[in-house]
Amino acid sequence: NQWANVMRWELRTRMFLRTGEFLWQEGHTAHSNHAEAKEEVLRMLNIYAKFAEEWMAMPVLCGIKTQSEKFAGALESYCIEAMMQDGKALQAGTSHDLGQNFGKAFDVKFQSKEGTNEYVWQTSWGVSTRLIGGLIMTHSDDNGLVLPPKLAPVQVALVPIFGKGADEGAVKEAGEKVAASLREKGISVVFDTREYKPGYKYFEWEQKGVPIRLELGQRDLDKNQAMLKERVGDGKEP
Repeated sequence: NQWANVMRWELRTRMFLRTGEFLWQEGHTAHSNHAEAKEEVLRMLNIYAKFAEEWMAMPVLCGIKTQSEKFAGALESYCIEAMMQDGKALQAGTSHDLGQNFGKAFDVKFQSKEGTNEYVWQTSWGVSTRLIGGLIMTHSDDNGLVLPPKLAPVQVALVPIFGKGADEGAVKEAGEKVAASLREKGISVVFDTREYKPGYKYFEWEQKGVPIRLELGQRDLDKNQAMLKERVGDGKEP
């Protein structure tokens, strides 16, 4: 199992989808029989599918590739395919049953329980930074990124509002308490006290795909509440 940089001579590159250099995770295993190897192939396919769906919130279809599309030298190739907003499918991960083909090609053997030398049964599987492209294309819109909460580096952006008659000190103090309370619960939060207008901050955090924005002003303070805006929803609610 390794994480490595890969260089490819791509004539027509597409950001995150088909690039000249990318980072990928790949693994290779060797087994004493085909059944164990096949089990590993499907186990890794399911791990990739689970990560895509539970962490990236990106639904995928699991299946087997046709003989013409399978990995060269493999007996069978499996993949997860994510459906993009334009209706196209994106290959997001692969898992290959290599059989004994590469064991024979490179003379990789093991000693069986019976004492005979046998060729290994191999698998290989991998995902790459193409997952980032899939995530962007699955969720994002014309206003910018939309990031799933489990992967978002900032899960909540807390924006204070200092309007006329507002007690800025009280608003900031309340904001710090809210931020601290969220952090205690394991939520990543930024309390944005920069010297910009609220609208500027709203748009910036929306572009960055932050899942939730909280707004806290004097009126909210008086009502012991904060206004909540979801990145993927319309309107706000206390």
